[in-house]
Amino acid sequence: MRLYATQTSPYARKVRIALLEKNLPCVLEWVDLRAADHGALEHNPLGKIPVLVRNDGSAVYDSAVIIQYLEILHPEPAILPHDPEARIEALRIEALASGIMDITVAWVLEQRHATDCQDADMLQRARGRVLAALAMLQEETCAWKEARALPVLTLAQIATVAAVGYVDLRAPDFLLQFPNLTTWMHSLRQRPSINATAPQ
Repeated sequence: MRLYATQTSPYARKVRIALLEKNLPCVLEWVDLRAADHGALEHNPLGKIPVLVRNDGSAVYDSAVIIQYLEILHPEPAILPHDPEARIEALRIEALASGIMDITVAWVLEQRHATDCQDADMLQRARGRVLAALAMLQEETCAWKEARALPVLTLAQIATVAAVGYVDLRAPDFLLQFPNLTTWMHSLRQRPSINATAPQ
């Protein structure tokens, strides 16, 4: 398999962590999304990453769909619970983490405009929504204190790492009021799947 990704994409990081947690071999293909003809376009007409190209040449995208595919391809070790209620809960947290990624990406793009062209109301709303979601994630991590010793991380934990790691990269001030969440993240830094996928 081949994964098209960037080194800072939180969506791609989620997939990369899952691949490592499942010990699935995959070739990484770094792309420059600013290039008009980057490699992912051949497989996803939207040009978005991550894109997973299977051994038969067919493509799977986006990150949530790729995760589901990996669970089908290699169900053990499972990163999604088998129990229906626990599975829905994990998918809810994944959705919350993905929402943090979406809004933080939009916030970053707006910040790149000239100051007099920025939408101040949008920036304020985005910040408020991310902070509210981070507060909820911090509550979730209270039950995950032993995550670093687990044989495999769950999807909820993987998505949380990807989301919080991206916030830390692009808007670290957002995390100042969430010391427990930050401590939880730091406790996982030496886990191979986390260390190897840290944004650069």
